[in-house]
Amino acid sequence: MIGMKRALLGAVVLAAGLSLAQGVDYRQEAVAAMALARLQTVAQGATGEEKFLAWAKEVKARAEKSYGAKEAFKALRQAQAALALFQAAQGEPPRQGWAPGPRHGFHGAPGRPGMGMRQGRPFGGKELKDPTLRAQALVDRAEKELDYYRGQDPLVKTLIAEAKNRLEKEPYRASLLARAALALISAERGF
Repeated sequence: MIGMKRALLGAVVLAAGLSLAQGVDYRQEAVAAMALARLQTVAQGATGEEKFLAWAKEVKARAEKSYGAKEAFKALRQAQAALALFQAAQGEPPRQGWAPGPRHGFHGAPGRPGMGMRQGRPFGGKELKDPTLRAQALVDRAEKELDYYRGQDPLVKTLIAEAKNRLEKEPYRASLLARAALALISAERGF
């Protein structure tokens, strides 16, 4: 029994050592593969505004190319951007009462009401209820990250400009476009 435990421990250590030596993060590879599989499913039945669908297909092709080149993080972020673009093409929020939360792009701690995109930056009651202000915060963040990291992707600039144009009339779409831009910026910079 003790010999089996040692053999199992040795196999785990050997596998961990091999993955480190090869520079492969299998967990990140798996997450990227799942995102690409979901993206493939969404892309098959995608309908909506043609401009957004074209952008989404372009980013999907980038994600597949990155995954084939063993760039799992980049592929994951590009897949997230493509998913946001496919959702933006449809245009309507998935349900009434859409609000930011841990699953909608804002990173406040669950169970801590009033926390916004960054720790220590609370949203007031007015901002939480107003989708235009939420979308404006995402667009501003995307614009600042693009400037700070000196992003070179022309599609990111186009997405931010489109998000600004749709901010007043279509805040849901604007927030999705900003999220896609943020994901592409993250893919380009590598973190």
